Amino acid sequence: MATGFISSYSAVAAPLSPEPWTLQRSIERGIAIAPELKSAQAGIRAGEGELKRAGEWPNPRISLRVENNIRQQQMRSGYTVDQLTVSQPIPLWRLKPQQKVAEEGVLAARADVTQTRLDIENRVARLFLSLQLDHEKLELAEQRLKFTHKRVRSRHKSDPSGIVRYVDPLDRSRLQLLHAAADQDTAAARNNYQESLEMFRNYLALPADAPVTLPTMRPAVAPAALSTLEQQLDSDAVLLRRLHHRVLQAEAGVDLQHARRFDDPELTLIREKNVNLNNQEFSYNGVMLTVSLPLWDQNHGNIEKAQAEVMRAESRFDVAKRELIARLRQSHIQLQHLLAQAGHFKQAVLQPAKNLLRATERNYDIGAASSLALIDAYNTYFNARNRYLDIIFRSHQKAIDIKQVLGRSLLAANGTGAVHP
Repeated sequence: MATGFISSYSAVAAPLSPEPWTLQRSIERGIAIAPELKSAQAGIRAGEGELKRAGEWPNPRISLRVENNIRQQQMRSGYTVDQLTVSQPIPLWRLKPQQKVAEEGVLAARADVTQTRLDIENRVARLFLSLQLDHEKLELAEQRLKFTHKRVRSRHKSDPSGIVRYVDPLDRSRLQLLHAAADQDTAAARNNYQESLEMFRNYLALPADAPVTLPTMRPAVAPAALSTLEQQLDSDAVLLRRLHHRVLQAEAGVDLQHARRFDDPELTLIREKNVNLNNQEFSYNGVMLTVSLPLWDQNHGNIEKAQAEVMRAESRFDVAKRELIARLRQSHIQLQHLLAQAGHFKQAVLQPAKNLLRATERNYDIGAASSLALIDAYNTYFNARNRYLDIIFRSHQKAIDIKQVLGRSLLAANGTGAVHP
């Protein structure tokens, strides 16, 4: 059994097109190979089986009585079948609430499948974003290394005009140290990227040689108004929908326990044989109706238990709604702050830092700036880029959080990886 599962899981892993791994493509791949969906879908099949069973009548019973009473009255030996009964329980009260319980169970199971799918999307999206971030930081580290390598080499070259600039040993040591640190940072960034790539490939069952090309990370899309999202939460949230069906199922369970105060009435058809005063056999038919009288056991214990289950289900619904609203409001305001911070940071810090580095490089090349000024401008610019990547990454995380709270599929995101809340 396990061997067949492993082979079916890995069989989906080949062959793959060389197209870039966008967020949408990654999610589609994750859903296509996810074993978790099979378990959730099995819950639907189990619920449908329960629904089918809930609408079925009990099986009839047939009884035969064989005895020697008639033969003894006829002064003969042997046995005869002197009674045939057919009994049919009639579910007058419990059938409808029993079906209601099963129907709500099926609807809750379908919501479970949707929630499982959303959980897979969320997991794939976070792996994708982490891989994207580590890829961007690796490229940034390589740019830092290239910059320092250029500076270290430039001290061995003369100016195009033929002027050889003197670099004192202390400046050379600073630049060499800067280059060594950039080299270490690049190695660490490469290790982080390889680890994220391995996790991404493992989760999506990708071959080790499968090419992974990532798009450039861009800021998340601005969310809709909070009031609009809160209205959508009541109608769209899969978690609330599932818990609502559990509440309805529990309420139907109370009706079912009320119905079970009375056992099913039983209708019995009787065909019996006997002898008259002349020892002649004759047959007669009869009908018997059996109804239980709930004089002592009125099923109060099970009714109270079912009512407690309703209270528990309603409490779970209320708690989940409270938590979802709190998460939605928190993620919404955090996403707004991050997007505003990203825009302001790009204009007020990132672009000026870039301009400062360029100007400092020119001044350093002509001897108008020291190595300390160059290193300071270098650190300011590349640290700003690194921080900007972190802001973008966090904005996508919050956008995913909003999607998850609302129960929306991330497949509505565009192909570049920008998430629409």
